[in-house]
Amino acid sequence: AGWRAWVVYRCVYGMAPCAVMSGNGRGDLNGKEYDFIIVGGGTAGCVLAARLSERKEATVLLLEAGARDDGPFFRLGLLGATFMNTPHHWNLFTQPEPELSRSSSPSPSKSEGEPDADGGRGRVLIQCRGKCLGGCSSLNLAIWHRGRPAEYNRWRDELGCAGWGYRELEPYFDRCEGRDSKARASGGYFDVNPQRFISAAGRLFEEACAKAMDLPSAGDFLLAPGRGVGRPMNMADRDGFRCNAVRAYLTRKGRDGVRVCDRPNLTVATEVHVSRISLDANQSADGVFFVRGRKHGFVSAKREVLLCAGTVHSPQLLMYSGIGPVEIKKMYVESRIDLPGVGQNLRDVASSGVIYRQKEASIDKLVKSKSAATKFLLGMTSPLHSNTMDSFAFSRLDGKAEAKSSLNGPEVMYSLQCTRFPFACVSSYTNTVEDGKKGGLPNAFTIHATLLKPKSRGTIKLGGLNPLSPPAISHNYLSEPDDMKSMIKAIKNARRIGNSSSFDGFKLEELLPGPSVKTDKDIEKYLRRSSCHFFGTLVGTCKMGPRDDPLAVVDTELKVIGAQRLRVIDASVMPTPISGFNHATVAAIAEKAADLIKLHHQFQ
Repeated sequence: AGWRAWVVYRCVYGMAPCAVMSGNGRGDLNGKEYDFIIVGGGTAGCVLAARLSERKEATVLLLEAGARDDGPFFRLGLLGATFMNTPHHWNLFTQPEPELSRSSSPSPSKSEGEPDADGGRGRVLIQCRGKCLGGCSSLNLAIWHRGRPAEYNRWRDELGCAGWGYRELEPYFDRCEGRDSKARASGGYFDVNPQRFISAAGRLFEEACAKAMDLPSAGDFLLAPGRGVGRPMNMADRDGFRCNAVRAYLTRKGRDGVRVCDRPNLTVATEVHVSRISLDANQSADGVFFVRGRKHGFVSAKREVLLCAGTVHSPQLLMYSGIGPVEIKKMYVESRIDLPGVGQNLRDVASSGVIYRQKEASIDKLVKSKSAATKFLLGMTSPLHSNTMDSFAFSRLDGKAEAKSSLNGPEVMYSLQCTRFPFACVSSYTNTVEDGKKGGLPNAFTIHATLLKPKSRGTIKLGGLNPLSPPAISHNYLSEPDDMKSMIKAIKNARRIGNSSSFDGFKLEELLPGPSVKTDKDIEKYLRRSSCHFFGTLVGTCKMGPRDDPLAVVDTELKVIGAQRLRVIDASVMPTPISGFNHATVAAIAEKAADLIKLHHQFQ
């Protein structure tokens, strides 16, 4: 019990929470006015709040629909795998996916992994989205890497996003990683360190990738390799505690010894749901309407409204505000600005994989051991430092090295998770978490196969007349035939890795897809049952681009096309996905946006 008390003390009292405006009568927002209103307290919102409030003459309001990030749950990266069983998410689900089978798990009469009959298409998926201060940075697996330079250069050189190549973004990556001494002095940067704990399965996976796929070692990487296997950095301090956007930007102290969130010109308000952005007769954003508890209100913006609600909610809020395709009129929303690209171009990776039983205890057992607690207490490397995702391999589907002149990069990412992942539909995730708590999961590891640049695209549409109703999310996973062909190859490669001699003596039988899944047709059926949203790389629904791009929503200064004093700053502006996780990219985008805003308003 002693170590538990220490962890609670370190997490609760050793890390003072962010100062927020009270939700009772003492913290009434209605009728107030600020220079900048930031909608969404995720990573981008926290970065902007910190940077804009550096100017003492600028008043800044940060609005977050969720609660404050209090307690041990938000400090240990390992617990991110369980967040869908908490109130700190939006409880979102997709529309029925037309290419995914409703029968997502083997029937009780069959052994695990034996293919089911199709049972019809139209599976509904959980859509992971954090709802708390810090957003997904408070709940994800705390993985940090920058992607590949060529992907940003493509934004600049091919997609018309001038100023957004890697060379232009690199100083902002440095800034949000604390490599910029000025940024460190003013408060605001993520602690980024190598992963402390790698399971036995993770180390064998790296060896197996070298043997089966001839992949070189990439070590601990910040830039995703074009071809190689290694470990991305971890968004955690040296003690192993999560460094989310709140810890990084709001509760750090600047050179004056004052925490960012305690600045007199910054107000942070939680549990405030923005329902609509107000546009005046000149299509200029002049404030936002909101709901807090049972009260409705309006708060004014003197300079700008900055929309940072994420890839799902930013387009939804624009559409409820009359900005989007004309079809929003069907929801009795007055069309103010016709922008066909709002909610279009939803890009996400479809993921499936292979699961093997193992002889040794998996991470869900190791974290409960006394030795894990003792090591963690003493500051030694412990399973409690794990985020369950150990190692990542990047490769073309044919396994060959890409030409040095190629900008295409890796086609697939293979990743080792040191437990059994729930490749299943809505109910399986929650069941898996509960089984893990009770020790009911098999000792197993998962090799994920993730298509990095799928051709399939989805949409975000309005889901009802009420602005507080959930949006209609359609990914259209595997709707492009080439995506299915590529995923079949990826599963075969994942099996090659899993069946490498490196795992001899450690691995037992294949649980999923199972030995009966042999032919390409069998694998296709398995993919339709198992493919799902994996690690939250949604981008593109408020795409950045030149003004002559019919699907562009924001220009290269992230200003909403056709509107004034309104910008979108989050992952939704990314025109294409990067290779892997996009959290670091969102932070860098927000850092650059802060400079663009300061320049526009002639802040020094």
